[in-house]
Amino acid sequence: MKLGISYNIFDGEEMLPFALKNLRPYADFMVVVYQNTSNFGNKNPNLLPTLEKLKEDGLIDKLFLYEPEMKYNKKGDVSWTSGTLNEIEKREIGLKICRANGCDTYMTLDCDELYDHKQFEWAMIDFEQGGYDTSFTNLLTYYKLPTMELTPYEKWYQPLFYKIKKDTKFEMQHNYPVNIDRTKMVKAGHAKIYTRSEIQQYHYAYLRNNLKSKVNNSSAQSDKQSSKEVIERYDNWKTIDDGALLIGEQEWKLKEVKNKFNIKL
Repeated sequence: MKLGISYNIFDGEEMLPFALKNLRPYADFMVVVYQNTSNFGNKNPNLLPTLEKLKEDGLIDKLFLYEPEMKYNKKGDVSWTSGTLNEIEKREIGLKICRANGCDTYMTLDCDELYDHKQFEWAMIDFEQGGYDTSFTNLLTYYKLPTMELTPYEKWYQPLFYKIKKDTKFEMQHNYPVNIDRTKMVKAGHAKIYTRSEIQQYHYAYLRNNLKSKVNNSSAQSDKQSSKEVIERYDNWKTIDDGALLIGEQEWKLKEVKNKFNIKL
């Protein structure tokens, strides 16, 4: 396996060093596709200096600046569909760059997604020996602290490895074998769906210095009032009994676990 990994990022750069260090030992090529302007027209002046330092440290092989295309609704607001299309395009750009650098297997990730090394090493061998086209894994999601885990488990999956073929392309699919972010879809082909005991992703989706930026610039955001409620709950969170409110008005309970990757923000 010659593994290429691409990260999409606009904000949340405080989590990116943990993600890069987590998988750098396994990646033959790492690219970060970044935006100075979000899918909704906002700016992040802190991102590029962070990325340049990480590249200097050898954690990134290539940086690619993506300029988002804005689509507007009848009210004159940026349409959420433009965010979805931009995310798909960024994942496609990452794929093309990894293909051009000789990679035969691809991962598309965000800045807050990590893996257990022992599980990851086993899955690399299993994917290669099984001759699969695609693979998917469950996830564990964390809120506010790296020790606060959502319970019960979410019924979402994340893509793990995609085999790079001539016709591999990111596009939304119907009747997909698992429930995943639609911006991360390629044709499933011969797919392997891993169990939690085999491998699962550790998703620090709600671990941020500034959750407001994430929520207001997410392609998954709902209406403005719901986004405001998510931010207020997060900013006022004090104990495990407060639970979690996610984008899309999803209420969750929390349980306390170990800080597996020693994450400190």
